[in-house]
Amino acid sequence: MTCAEHIRTLEPRMAGIFARFYAVGLLLWLLPPTRPLFVAITSPSLLLTVATAFVFHRRWNGRTVVWFAFIVISAFMLEWAGVHDERLFGRYAYGPGLAPMVDGTPLIIGLNWLWLVYASHDLAARVASGLVLRIVAGSLFMVGYDLAMEWAAPAMRMWRFDTDYAPLRNFVVWFAVALVYQSGSEALALESDNRPARILFCLQIAFFVLIGLLSQLFPL
Repeated sequence: MTCAEHIRTLEPRMAGIFARFYAVGLLLWLLPPTRPLFVAITSPSLLLTVATAFVFHRRWNGRTVVWFAFIVISAFMLEWAGVHDERLFGRYAYGPGLAPMVDGTPLIIGLNWLWLVYASHDLAARVASGLVLRIVAGSLFMVGYDLAMEWAAPAMRMWRFDTDYAPLRNFVVWFAVALVYQSGSEALALESDNRPARILFCLQIAFFVLIGLLSQLFPL
């Protein structure tokens, strides 16, 4: 059995693997003695799970690699600008949950944007037909993910706005940027039929909602 074939045999089991992974993460966050460990491993955990999801991407080619690299680099630059100019997303600062950083911006943040574009594009292709509907659906999935993530981010020490919750402008800019990335993915005919990625995307949203809810009910 080749390496690729072996990886394919794991695909049906990924839902259970991801679910157990995030169940452990939730437990680490809930227990005060392990909270520092949770914060310390947030970035490596994100890198590990996203890399695992991308293992199941089937259509690698030069054009895809260039597009992925463009998203990572441009998204990092956008976040750097956002940290230093509150007119973009509002006034916010990153915390230790997404370390290491360069000039206040997490190195991993560009990869996170790539992950969101990729998984949202895949989900949109499953639920929407027609170019415009897919682009809009993918962008809405990205904003929906951010709605959940913003609720959990302070409790996970990833970032914090100077308000109780992210301002409206944050979501407006998110939607605009998402439209650009989703349009580019459609223009390049990105093929991303990746069931583990879709499962992971939905599990992450559920994880953020749980963290946000529990942080309100049981502040630690």
